Amino acid sequence: MRESDSFKVISIQHFFDEESLHQDQQIIDVMALSYPGPHLFILTVDPEDTREEKVIAQISKLQVAFGENIRTHLIVMLPDSQTYNSLSHLKNVDIQLLIFTRYLARDCVRWCEGHHSFIYDYKNYSQEVVIRRKAALEKRRSEDHLHQVKADNTQPMSEVYETLLAPGRATPEQHNGNGGHEVPDNLLNIILLGRTGTGKSASANTILAAGTTPLSSCLLFKSEIASLPVTTRCEAKIIGLFGVQVRVIDTPDFFHDRLQNCQAHIEVCRRYCQPGRCVVLLVLQLGRFTKEEEEMLEKLESKLGWKIREYTTILLTHGENLKGSLKQYIQACAPLQNIVGMCGNRHHLFSNPSKDKNQVKKLMKKIHQQWKVFPKFDNQQQEECVIC
Repeated sequence: MRESDSFKVISIQHFFDEESLHQDQQIIDVMALSYPGPHLFILTVDPEDTREEKVIAQISKLQVAFGENIRTHLIVMLPDSQTYNSLSHLKNVDIQLLIFTRYLARDCVRWCEGHHSFIYDYKNYSQEVVIRRKAALEKRRSEDHLHQVKADNTQPMSEVYETLLAPGRATPEQHNGNGGHEVPDNLLNIILLGRTGTGKSASANTILAAGTTPLSSCLLFKSEIASLPVTTRCEAKIIGLFGVQVRVIDTPDFFHDRLQNCQAHIEVCRRYCQPGRCVVLLVLQLGRFTKEEEEMLEKLESKLGWKIREYTTILLTHGENLKGSLKQYIQACAPLQNIVGMCGNRHHLFSNPSKDKNQVKKLMKKIHQQWKVFPKFDNQQQEECVIC
């Protein structure tokens, strides 16, 4: 970040790199540094990436990351007039184009006149997390300033911060060091996958409600009974849960024919869903186990590029409708028993209408037994964690 008396500039580096693991922290840091929101986003197009489909893909990726309304605050900065002329028709779909000149600052200020600042929808990251990150960055900046003053007794003209991220190993509050190396991340990613209508979002909210600082209802994942998908993109919330900072990720139905830009959503999910950095909850609805769901585990592994079954627990929902034991229910359905077996016989049952946090605690104990990620459970009697 650099700033003058007139404006502040926040640079997001390597945001469009396919292999980048930094985007989650980058997004949170931009939200924190510009809080309550920037006046302008500038997408600078590399001379080698001026093809129309490439530019549209980058705009779509920004919309997935920051929200659909980013386009009303977005300028696409092109490298030369030739590119500007070839893409000028994009202005017909409300895309603002600009050519880089030495008058860029003046042009941006003029363009912002009469515009309100961009407001985040906080669907992916809670406002509480962003505000805490803002305070952490301001504290660090103040400390760096004092260190610099003590070192040379002069006030630096600007402070430079790089925004780094490795989803699955860093909390938004822990941002250590400058330079090109990655920041360690202590977050555990809990990723919910499954078909539309199985209760992914409701289950994610059940987990959030068990946190040490439960999110208010307006900051929970959107969850409702509907014939069409309610969740249309990957969304993440960060909470403290039984002594561990976790990132809960709700996902769309990757196999629904109404899901647009499916591959872009898969790429977002893939950044969270990595071996050793995540726990996967494959959500199935009690009483509804279709042919598509029988094949879903293999199809998800194909899309994500690795055997997620090694880190997957089958999460069955609508537990309030269960008659008898869960073990007997699973044994009575051979295809369900097969998919549970493929996941190391790890399974759990949620009744999402219930406010009982114990069902979440039991799930996290089961996860801890397998991967030792919740130290709070180390000294507790393991017989408390009985298999449902």
